[in-house]
Amino acid sequence: CRVYNYDPLTQLKNVRANCYGKYIALRGTVVRVSNIKPLCTKLAFVCGTCGDVQSVPLPDGKYTLPTKCLVPECRGRSFTADRSSPLTTTVDWQSVKVQELMSDDQREAGRIPRTIECELVQDLVDSCVPGDMVTITGIVKVSSTEEGKILHLR
Repeated sequence: CRVYNYDPLTQLKNVRANCYGKYIALRGTVVRVSNIKPLCTKLAFVCGTCGDVQSVPLPDGKYTLPTKCLVPECRGRSFTADRSSPLTTTVDWQSVKVQELMSDDQREAGRIPRTIECELVQDLVDSCVPGDMVTITGIVKVSSTEEGKILHLR
């Protein structure tokens, strides 16, 4: 399902750590779009001992190995990823950077406008270009980077 006209709109300056895990809507201008990439949502693993295949969900595309084989007689602990398996699933993924909208009365002299990274998946990929004014709705998440923690809208 897709939510339209969600209220209230959250101003970018109010998106803080207390918004983590919450569903919000914000308006802004797209300033950058990334290339479209595949995001692996499920990955098949082959047991090195018995050859059994199990599919493991990858939340946010994060790679996690199975801990043990599901075959009761085996219980092997070494696995190989099988990206060509029919049990492996991927979706299109794209990152966009959205900049806050500011009217003349809101401008603070010398301040750079705030931005937020947003992740688009499936049919939302390739739906906007830099310069588009968009309303984004999604769940706020935090991702760790070398610079520290960054708020993302997913």
